Amino acid sequence: MILPYLAITLLLVVTAYSALVSFRQAGSTAPPTWIFPAAAQRPARIGVGIFTIALFAGLAVWFTVGARQTTRHPSRFLIPEGYVGWVRVEFDVSGAPPLPLEGGEYLFKFSPSGLLRTSSPEEFGWAKDRYFYYSDTGTRPLPDLGSAASARMIWGNINGEGSGIQGKKKYEEFFVGSEEQFKEQRNGEPTVGSRPANTPAK
Repeated sequence: MILPYLAITLLLVVTAYSALVSFRQAGSTAPPTWIFPAAAQRPARIGVGIFTIALFAGLAVWFTVGARQTTRHPSRFLIPEGYVGWVRVEFDVSGAPPLPLEGGEYLFKFSPSGLLRTSSPEEFGWAKDRYFYYSDTGTRPLPDLGSAASARMIWGNINGEGSGIQGKKKYEEFFVGSEEQFKEQRNGEPTVGSRPANTPAK
């Protein structure tokens, strides 16, 4: 990840040096050196100046677009109270409802089956997501990736792509449960479904 930034830094240094050399006064009596060779003519200096301005403008646009592409809407995941197991979101499903946007967050509300299909596309990048158990009486937060392992309830986030009747599907999966429950199922294939929290895994 650091190599692109090193390349950009090198390009900026070379461009700044070229501009400095090109704009050096032609009437200078100082002898040329390897750092400051003989000054270029006025058309060359103008050309280098225009190129330098265009380069910095292009880099500003590139960084702005790149910053937007590495962020996404935060998500709020609502999981049925007591659910333990894998949940799955399938994106770009024709005929499925789009994800509602509430308070700047995409709302993912799972049914008791643990499967949610939506026509919305999958977004990529960093954002702070939140996870909740929900019931008729309200919601309660679930400790997520930033919590201690002893309290954590969200594990094994997976983003992938599979083939189906409608073609390729992008999906996201994660496990809801304690660390012990996650380890019990980690060696098997992620299977969407739930079981009561006090029922041993088979």
